[in-house]
Amino acid sequence: MFKPRFPLRATAVALLLAGLSGQALATNVTWDDLRNDDKTTKDVLSYGLGVKAQRYSPAKGVNTKNVHQLVPAWSFSFGGEKQRGQEAQALVHDGVIYVTSSYSRIYAIDARTGKRLWEYEARLPEDIRPCCDVVNRGAAIYGDKVFFGTLDAGIVALNKDTGKVVWKKKWGDHKVGYTM
Repeated sequence: MFKPRFPLRATAVALLLAGLSGQALATNVTWDDLRNDDKTTKDVLSYGLGVKAQRYSPAKGVNTKNVHQLVPAWSFSFGGEKQRGQEAQALVHDGVIYVTSSYSRIYAIDARTGKRLWEYEARLPEDIRPCCDVVNRGAAIYGDKVFFGTLDAGIVALNKDTGKVVWKKKWGDHKVGYTM
């Protein structure tokens, strides 16, 4: 029976891999990339590090003998008055970390330097009624787009390289309590 030497939470894996990968020429994410997310070590493309959400990485660079040597390379603040609970699964692709934050915001961050590449903040109506706080639990990535839900029951598709809106759609009425 295979026993992992070192269980890692997916977010920690995302940050570790991001620091190692650096920013490269941007490519599109395919279904095969998503299906094999748990078998590769260069990206983190889905919640739980793969379709089985087992949060296990086959990476060998960090283990129980050297984990104590890890040190932060940089930090990033979601800042401002809208900083609230951070519950998102970070995604990493081509050296870019994509992470959502409270109040329907998303950031693209250079994994090597920690520099913000772009950010998007959804314009929210005053009368939102979030049931479970104002947090966002993460984005999805496919093709050349990154997708995330908003507190006013919407979904936004952004170009993953520029942060520009490709499309957005409301799927429910936020006035009666629907959120995403």
